[in-house]
Amino acid sequence: MSSGHRRKRPRPSYSCMECTRRKLRCSKQIPCSACVERGVAQYCRRRTGSNDRGTPSVTPCSDAINNLSPASHSSPVRTQQGNITTSPMNPDTIDVHCAVPMLQESRPRRRVVDNVNEDAAVMLEFLALSRQRVSQIAQIDQTHIRGQSSILTEAYELLFTLKQVRTMMAYHQDCISWIHNVVHLPTFRDQCESLFADPTKVQPCWLALYYAMLAVTLYHADPGILQEIHIPSSTQMSELCYQKSLDSLHRADFMINHNILSIQAICLLIYVGHNLGQSDRISVLLASARTQSARQQWLIDHEVSKRVWWFLVRQDWLQIPFNNTYTIHPTQFNTPMPANCEEDVDLMFSTAGIIEHDQEHFTQGSYTMVLNHVAVLIWKTQDKMCQQGHPNKVDDGLRKLYTEVIQADRDLRELMNKMPSFFRGPTTSSSMQEVHIKFQREVLFLALAHKFYSVHRHFQIPSFKDPWFAYTKVSCLPIIRRSLATIVFSPEEPYFYIVRSMWTVNTQVLTAAVWLLFELIFSRDDGRPLIDEEEIRALALKTSRFLQINQTKSRIAKRGFVLINTLLDLDRRIESGDREHFNIKDIVSQVEGNDDHPTAAPADLHCDAVNSGIVGALEGV
Repeated sequence: MSSGHRRKRPRPSYSCMECTRRKLRCSKQIPCSACVERGVAQYCRRRTGSNDRGTPSVTPCSDAINNLSPASHSSPVRTQQGNITTSPMNPDTIDVHCAVPMLQESRPRRRVVDNVNEDAAVMLEFLALSRQRVSQIAQIDQTHIRGQSSILTEAYELLFTLKQVRTMMAYHQDCISWIHNVVHLPTFRDQCESLFADPTKVQPCWLALYYAMLAVTLYHADPGILQEIHIPSSTQMSELCYQKSLDSLHRADFMINHNILSIQAICLLIYVGHNLGQSDRISVLLASARTQSARQQWLIDHEVSKRVWWFLVRQDWLQIPFNNTYTIHPTQFNTPMPANCEEDVDLMFSTAGIIEHDQEHFTQGSYTMVLNHVAVLIWKTQDKMCQQGHPNKVDDGLRKLYTEVIQADRDLRELMNKMPSFFRGPTTSSSMQEVHIKFQREVLFLALAHKFYSVHRHFQIPSFKDPWFAYTKVSCLPIIRRSLATIVFSPEEPYFYIVRSMWTVNTQVLTAAVWLLFELIFSRDDGRPLIDEEEIRALALKTSRFLQINQTKSRIAKRGFVLINTLLDLDRRIESGDREHFNIKDIVSQVEGNDDHPTAAPADLHCDAVNSGIVGALEGV
């Protein structure tokens, strides 16, 4: 047979099966960058028989941290009668040198954690947030995907009486506005008075803001307060206002008729829907009704514009650890952070302009001011890590990235130490203001614990496998435990209903409980869990009950309740020997399978970063 007819041997393929099937460019490392970005790294594999060029392994340092620190030798106090005690370990004083080897150097038996992907916790968080790509991992036929709301809406229906609106907006200003800080309530309340005085003179985009304010108020307000003004069903009315706001946005043609009011409405709707808006280039800022002097109103509008812009920046940058990317770059804007000023117009201005107080003066914007600085830190960390290059293409790349993580951890602790004193501990403020500050302090502490997790996210699972990354556990677990216990054991009172209703709180208590359960499940093989097993179970059960209360109004809480109980059941089965493996696909399937009535709650879906169109909206503010 001639050489021209000789059968040629095909070249070996180094692309993974997922990229080959989807016709995507593959980095040819396992797991490849494309699968990691899609959240399916554990399913990234080459075809059987291909010449596998495995990724370079990272050999632990021969001198890796061999001694237990005094803090980690301390025995956590067991729970008694449902009370969670404070760990003797002070998370604010932990240094990298006290990181301890949580794993024994060699074990002949395969451990539960060995084949768990490093993004397991993130995938479970995305599962509770109903992100579609997690559902695809389990290859579930989602025939029950939520459709359009069946509620019929009519244009310019005010829904409530002036007295009811006055009461709700006063309550919103006093108790809820700190959550978003994108609306100047005194001005908005004046505009509501004008609306009821003459309902014919109203802009559709302002009406969208009006409905959005009502939706957020109804969703978060204590039902007892609403019943006093004869509003029986806050959840159904909140969903109605949510839908009316969306209808008003489209009726205003907000993608063409640019207005800051539309952006404010979208920012507010995130707190009810969490997955809305395909907006593009809302870039022209228009003035609203003016009730003060022209100069004062201009200053208020300008200050509100800064708040809205930084709201978008904050939403974008705080999600960097989960999306590995961002939309807004600091070089694209020079808008300063919002001023720390009063909302009451009589206290807001002097002859020189807006009176800006130092951070020790508590205002509506104190809470978001801290989160703005945290968002900047997250962006800087991402920028430094990107400069290090891909860990598989740089000598000792993984440890260089971990060095940046440790530095970010230190920076975050320094930021906590420099927060306003009323967020670091109890204050001597007036009784009513102290109630507001107390719960804001607890919510902020939970958010900061979540940010420690965000910074260490890539090394969470490796911390169970390799002693070199043990500082991740030593740093994060104590603050996560303390912040979670503070929230789930808070006494029931009207203001706490607002906290319980926040989608961020539901997400963060779920994430905290999942990490503690990972410690329970994955550290058992090594016999040295950092936190007492009974304490973890007690916290997990309390978190389950916390989420169960909210599951009629929040899909995050509904899925989170099932997820926590699934992990608790998995732990019992592994402990008893009925099961040896941790299978993320089985967990996803079980949570999805229990979500059989998705329409029972409002569209409680997460906002995947900030749409690039909305981000372009306020450039140049």
